[in-house]
Amino acid sequence: MLNSRAYWTVLLIVFIGLALAKELGARGAQLSCWSGGYAQNAWMAYCNSDRYGVYDTDAVWHHIEPDVAPSIQSAQVLTISDSHMQNALSLGGASEWFAERHYSVYLLGLPHAESEFGVRLLDNFKPHPDLVILDASPYFTGDVGWDEKAIFQNPQESRAEVAELKDFQARHQQFCNALAWACGHNFAYFRSRLDGHWIFPSPSPAFWIGRNSVPNDDHRFPTAEKVDELVPLYPKYLANAKRLVDKLNIPPRCIVITHVPADYELSGMASYIGKQLGLTVIQPQVSDLYTFDHAHLTPESSTHWTLAFLEQLEPVLHDCVAHSATVARVDPGK
Repeated sequence: MLNSRAYWTVLLIVFIGLALAKELGARGAQLSCWSGGYAQNAWMAYCNSDRYGVYDTDAVWHHIEPDVAPSIQSAQVLTISDSHMQNALSLGGASEWFAERHYSVYLLGLPHAESEFGVRLLDNFKPHPDLVILDASPYFTGDVGWDEKAIFQNPQESRAEVAELKDFQARHQQFCNALAWACGHNFAYFRSRLDGHWIFPSPSPAFWIGRNSVPNDDHRFPTAEKVDELVPLYPKYLANAKRLVDKLNIPPRCIVITHVPADYELSGMASYIGKQLGLTVIQPQVSDLYTFDHAHLTPESSTHWTLAFLEQLEPVLHDCVAHSATVARVDPGK
């Protein structure tokens, strides 16, 4: 039988061992994040690990990534949205479409973002776009999302945490270059330094990314299955949309509003806000669209919707963006 001193010594050793195992497990979860985006001149926006989580929002707000501010400020075309439109345009090839036509664009969609954060982003970066694209989503709540609340509740702590994650990325990239087989277990996506689009891993049957990763085509939920229950809130959303639109200081016809399809039907909200504020409403009618999580379009549906949207957007671009002033963007990573 152990005496009291030996008992507490053993207990302390077990406790330290468990703590070390937990720490090693957490570090391992971080290090196993998919790392493929680094090679595409991008930074890790999100990793499915409690020790990493969402880097995207804080990194943008705090100017932790030095390419963000000049890219936003110089963009001729700017999107302001939550993840719904960011996901669709990124998966749908919008970045390549704009680049082929020599329009500088920045896709400023952020997870869980709401319109008050969009207003604050405009104050933060002071962009001068010729054309802005908004998503009704519903986005115009007049609030900030739960990811953004932490930024304003404790800005110093928020900045310190995101700076630590930036330092981690350099170590993670080196680790994955040396031990590629150890990376990829956890889903992650990246944000392009060039134009802000999200970069996702390709669906793979391999265990470490796997067919159950997001985004994928394994789950398919038809869009527009739920009726719009937010009609009574339209006046509130309109007032919040006007607050953001007034910050832009560009002709209303050069502000485009749309609704990226999901399982709820909100096309009426986009039309209502657009008509009341004199905005350009573009809502392509594309059949057989699906989401993978009831909210975000699958890669295939993203492509169908994005191409239809961009086809209708092109004449608005010609009207609002002076083609003589357009220049091809140069990738700062090359």
